[in-house]
Amino acid sequence: MIWKLSYLYCLVSLLFLSGCQYIGTVFSASHKVASVVMDDRALMDDYNDTKLNILIRNNLTQQKLSYAVDIELTVFEGAVLLNGALPNEHYIDEVARTVWQTNGVQKVYNYIRLDNPPSINVVNEDAVVSAKIRYQLSITRGVSSVNYKITMENGIVYLMGISENQAELDSVIAVIKNTVNVKDIIVLTRFKTASEK
Repeated sequence: MIWKLSYLYCLVSLLFLSGCQYIGTVFSASHKVASVVMDDRALMDDYNDTKLNILIRNNLTQQKLSYAVDIELTVFEGAVLLNGALPNEHYIDEVARTVWQTNGVQKVYNYIRLDNPPSINVVNEDAVVSAKIRYQLSITRGVSSVNYKITMENGIVYLMGISENQAELDSVIAVIKNTVNVKDIIVLTRFKTASEK
C-alpha cells in the first residue's frame, strides 16, 4: 500500500512540476489520482500515461496556447486520442506533428475537426452526457467501468480502454447508445490478454 501511495504522490507532483496553466490538465490529473488505484492495469502504466499526457500538453502550449485549451487529449497505453476543433488544417497538422514527436507516443488517433471551437453550451452538454454515461457504466453488471476512458466531443463518444471480453464491450456500447444526445460511438478499445486475466 505504501508504494501505491508513493506513486500517487508522484502523479500529483508531476502536475505541479509541469507548470500547467490550463484547466483540462488539472482536471485530468486530479481525476487520474482518484481512479488510478482501481484500474486493472499496472500502476506504472497509469503513471506513464499521466506523465505523457502532461508532457504533450506542455509541448502543445509551447507551440500555441490555444492548442492546449481547444484540444482534448486522452492517453492510454501510449496511444493518444486527439479531439476538438481548429480553424485551419495547418493548425491540425502542427498539433499532430507535435504529438508524434513527443517521446513515448506509440499511436495517434487524430479526430480533430476543421471547424471553430464549439460553444460553451456544446461543451457543457457533452460534459453532462459523458457524466451520465460514466455513472450508468458504474452500475452496470458485468462492466468494470474503471477500465474505460470516455471522451465526448460534439456529441460523439470516443471509447478507450480494456474489455474483459466481447460481452462486456457489447454492454458498454449498449449503455452509450441508449444515452440521450449521443450521435455516434468511436470504439478504440482492446481485449485483455490471457496474461492479464
